[in-house]
Amino acid sequence: MNNKLAQILTIVFQPLLVPLYGLTLLFAVPQFYGFNIWAKIAVIVVCAAIMVVLPVIFYSLLIRLKVITTPQASDRKQRIWAYLFTLVCYACTAWFLFKFNSFVVSKVVLMAFFALLAVTLINFFWKISAHATGISGLLGASLYISFAYGVYNPALIVVLILCCGLVCSARLQLNAHTPMQLFAGILLGFSFMFICPLLL
Repeated sequence: MNNKLAQILTIVFQPLLVPLYGLTLLFAVPQFYGFNIWAKIAVIVVCAAIMVVLPVIFYSLLIRLKVITTPQASDRKQRIWAYLFTLVCYACTAWFLFKFNSFVVSKVVLMAFFALLAVTLINFFWKISAHATGISGLLGASLYISFAYGVYNPALIVVLILCCGLVCSARLQLNAHTPMQLFAGILLGFSFMFICPLLL
């Protein structure tokens, strides 16, 4: 893998964008508000605005104010404010989904909140891969949704596993993380987004 491809993968699977991919996949789940396409669109648009658009705007503002000096926020200490703001957004989204009786998806977002909280706390002492956490979390959430709704798509799971491998390879290629930081991110993301929701 060359550096250009690694940079493209890093941008496409930026952790702030990953929830958007997960929300988009909900369109394929018939049990998510049945076949009421307008209800799906309304809920997903609101969730996308809170979980993706607001954090991206805040992140861009931090870059503009020089709080974050590189688009990738290579310095772990510079990520704290972005993490804290995103945590608030995730909590608001979980509450919104709960109020609209989307209990399964609300649980997934709540687990994403706790996964990000863990990343934030770890980040004070050690650099863990948010990219690995995000993409493995998307894989775990997709598996959990499959179990919860009884909708299985082996092709999707295979694609997400491949994406997980590609993203981690890209981060290694760019010397952004060590293998241990990537492994820790994968373990954390998958555990919170698949194992924890099943246990709860």
